[in-house]
Amino acid sequence: MLLQCLIEASTTNVHQYAPGLGIEILRKQAAEFCHSDVISASNIMITNGGTEAISLIYTYLYKKLNHRLNVMTFAPVYESYRELPKIFDNSFSIFRYDNDYNFELPSFFEQLKRRKINLVFLATPGNPLGRVFSENELNEICTFCNKNQIYLVIDLVYKYLFYNDKPYLPYQALSEYVIFADSFSKQFSITGWRLGYVIAPAQIISEMAMVHDYTGLSSPMPLQSALGKYLSNSNDAMQYLNEIRTKVSSNFTGAYARLNSAGFKCAPAQGGIFLCAMLPNYFTDGFDFACELYQNTKVAVVPGIHFDENWKNYIRLNIAHPSVILDEALQQLIRFSSR
Repeated sequence: MLLQCLIEASTTNVHQYAPGLGIEILRKQAAEFCHSDVISASNIMITNGGTEAISLIYTYLYKKLNHRLNVMTFAPVYESYRELPKIFDNSFSIFRYDNDYNFELPSFFEQLKRRKINLVFLATPGNPLGRVFSENELNEICTFCNKNQIYLVIDLVYKYLFYNDKPYLPYQALSEYVIFADSFSKQFSITGWRLGYVIAPAQIISEMAMVHDYTGLSSPMPLQSALGKYLSNSNDAMQYLNEIRTKVSSNFTGAYARLNSAGFKCAPAQGGIFLCAMLPNYFTDGFDFACELYQNTKVAVVPGIHFDENWKNYIRLNIAHPSVILDEALQQLIRFSSR
């Protein structure tokens, strides 16, 4: 259905620049899919993927705060959260979970104050670790950041790809200091379309547009038009989301059990498209393991050291594959590790 919408869009007169904020129909659909009475099209700006949504927010805040950003996020770290402070020569800190992937809110808040953090990145579900933050955690963090004038960017790219309970999404906390980054890409399996969006107060969207006009300008008009038409039939869109969520959840459950049985120690997750696993005890270097695995089997995994210096003996697997491909990859991985 979505590809049919693209075929129709490609034969119509939609091949000029799109409005910088995004076409109206897609902004409205993005707002409606939030299912929140505090979000409207005026709070939405379409970007070139979720990556640009994050970098656009960062660039905007970099200027607003006179280049003085002190950033913190949770380990293991998604690349953009770490690399943006490097690019802009800002300070960057990591807050670590305990061994059960939990944390104490007072300890987190104490570190924010002690390190004088003014920007926090938080993803729910996360990448690479598919941890989902609880309602209490998110409400407490939003309240603290608002009170202490700390900017909080909540990354919701994987919000529909949950395994059991639907993640709590704190849209009611939207404010000058609480901004959301989101994307259609992972949800509808169109990562190459590069269609994401920022959710922020209308005034901030207006100010951010001044930056966007000279950095990203606009996302491709035919792709916006096709997706806007597709989303206007919400039943088809929701059916696809339910199907892909069921498949990813089943893939995670199956891969988790098989790898644990083979001597890996898999990290628990509540959503997303990745599985993180500690290698069996006789392996100590995930980078070497990943290289040799690919050379011998052509199965590609990402070494954990890419996300966290403490994850030297971890790997990350993408489980968003058809089950027949994932099954074969797991078979090759387990066979290789048993050697």
